[in-house]
Amino acid sequence: MPLFCVKDRSLSFEGVYVLAQQPIMDLIAQELISENFIELKADLLDVFDLYWKKVMGTDKWGNIALPFYHLKSEGFWHLVAVPGNEQALHAPIRSMTNMQQFVLGAKLDEELFALLSMAQSRDELRRVLIERHFSSQIRASLVEVGVIMAQSFEYSRALLRRSRQRFRLKEESELAEYYAESRSVGFRRTVVAAYKHTCAICKIRIVTPEGRTAVSAAHIVPWSVSHNDDPRNGMALCGLHHWAFDEGVIGVEPTTYKIVVSPVVLQEEDTTKPLRILHGTNLHLPDNQEIHPARDALRWHRQERFRSIAPHRLL
Repeated sequence: MPLFCVKDRSLSFEGVYVLAQQPIMDLIAQELISENFIELKADLLDVFDLYWKKVMGTDKWGNIALPFYHLKSEGFWHLVAVPGNEQALHAPIRSMTNMQQFVLGAKLDEELFALLSMAQSRDELRRVLIERHFSSQIRASLVEVGVIMAQSFEYSRALLRRSRQRFRLKEESELAEYYAESRSVGFRRTVVAAYKHTCAICKIRIVTPEGRTAVSAAHIVPWSVSHNDDPRNGMALCGLHHWAFDEGVIGVEPTTYKIVVSPVVLQEEDTTKPLRILHGTNLHLPDNQEIHPARDALRWHRQERFRSIAPHRLL
């Protein structure tokens, strides 16, 4: 009987267990898990979220804490407790907060980890699990996510290599080999990680126990104009300041990386103070200077998007 139901799709507990194993295989394939110890880190949570959304939609959030914990009933999955909390593993764990409080991670049987570390046996095991536990419709979604994840990690590495080259305002390199979603995921991962999940404008950093972050990756020169995912054409911004930057309400001085607030934000309105106090403050920058925002990109934004005058208001 299906235990997880969203719209026209449903999963049994076993199906959720198998779904949770897909991102682990992906991270092993990318050598982000190179030793037999699996932690609940950002990459694993992000990849699981993508699998969940593709399979179950966005009506209900997935929670990897449940399968991560309950896989202990399978003979190959062994939880590792935070020292002194071994007894807590015998009680139900239902939230990511509890998981992080009591569980360091998990280990696989050594023989299984060795098999998963080899591409051929890993791909064969993935195929068998998917065919055994999922309908043809869901199988297609899982295969799609697997391709997107592999491409997105490759794209992230390509973006970091590109950041060591001369910056070009408009990118002309061949992108047809990548799915659009792979590029989007790869760009977001690269930029958000570089800024450590911190908004470049307001410096706010909020990450939920499930790994969901308050920031997204914003293009300085829009993709529609530049076709450029160079990390230097991006910043991590929270929802408000992403909107404000795209609308030209906020800009950045290219030579000093000082924040500039448009006169559209009226001085006499108390409600605009949270934006006005940002004027003249320093932009939060990545530790890696190679991926600081490109001055050419910021200059384009100041010329083409920033609202330097306050016209007559419509409202």
